[in-house]
Amino acid sequence: MAHDISIARQVRPLVGWTQREGLRRLAFALRPLIDRGLESHDIAAELIGLAVDWRPARPAAYITAALTRDRRAEAARRAGGELTADPAAHQEWQQWLSSRQADAPPRTDDDRRHARLYAWDRWHEVGAHYDEDPDDALDLYGTRLCAYAAKRAARSAW
Repeated sequence: MAHDISIARQVRPLVGWTQREGLRRLAFALRPLIDRGLESHDIAAELIGLAVDWRPARPAAYITAALTRDRRAEAARRAGGELTADPAAHQEWQQWLSSRQADAPPRTDDDRRHARLYAWDRWHEVGAHYDEDPDDALDLYGTRLCAYAAKRAARSAW
């Protein structure tokens, strides 16, 4: 528990909306992320993506609910079973996929964490990337950050 509290102590100043929460509650809420082996900056990147433009009234409860929701969605996606159509059987799809993989080096989880941590205030770049290639932007920045960028772009268009 002391290790969890020390991680929470490092995360709390990095994420503004968690600063009102007590260290023990925050450490308990962050335990699933800590158990996955994430460091304080990685956890901060995850939390910044959870509540981009608002402050939850009870941060620890919100983190727990969001992580539970994500865990259930992942389990439901895995339990969905096989696809009805096999994309491996479609020759043109395989050609496109192999050409795309040759163009760009494979993206790592560290690339995604870095992009989500440092692009939250550059929403115009995220929006432009999403307009250019939505699938790549969603992979790199995540759904929440892309939705935030689209919302900000819609506000500025008025």
